[in-house]
Amino acid sequence: MEYTFQEMPDIHKTGERKVYPKATHCSQIDNDFFMKNLAERTSYGVGTLEGVVAEVVAEMDHYLMHGHSVKVDGLGTFNIALGMKTGHATEEVRQNGERYDTNGVYIKGINFIPDAGWMARLRRQIELHKVGSVKRIVEARTTLRDRYRIALDYLSEHPFMKVSDYARMNGMSHSAACKELRALALDPTIDISTVGNGSHKVYVKKALRG
Repeated sequence: MEYTFQEMPDIHKTGERKVYPKATHCSQIDNDFFMKNLAERTSYGVGTLEGVVAEVVAEMDHYLMHGHSVKVDGLGTFNIALGMKTGHATEEVRQNGERYDTNGVYIKGINFIPDAGWMARLRRQIELHKVGSVKRIVEARTTLRDRYRIALDYLSEHPFMKVSDYARMNGMSHSAACKELRALALDPTIDISTVGNGSHKVYVKKALRG
């Protein structure tokens, strides 16, 4: 497995630069490819394997829904992770397909703790190889006001703007650009909003929305 080093942002302005290792992933193995190759190495058909996985997930749903954690030997332990909605709701509401209770608590995700034996086996088998140089964080060369104006100028000529566009135009890291754009879009005095969700989220002029 190959990895590189990524520079961490100097949030507290200490002047100290730290780096952390980051795996470089070749590609994502999709379900069809995974099941087909698994079937070829076992005596089970693809349909049988997919059926077993679906039953395992359904059984896990049952226990997680009732507050249990689920341990699968050789794989790991699963349990529900809760989150808190900013600005509590006064009654049960649904927002973006998520159900919140009266305190604004919702199901944020699923915690997964990998099986210790599985991790030990991977550590023995995987060989790590460093590639490339340290990926440096590029500090923004402009003020927030300047960057906002650049974004508006861009949106005057384009129907939407991606985080990568904002980062490129302003000499910022992708994570810093994402955080700044998110804050701008939440500001009611700013003429920038969002459409779409997740990896499909883009930024638009409010006048163009909807």
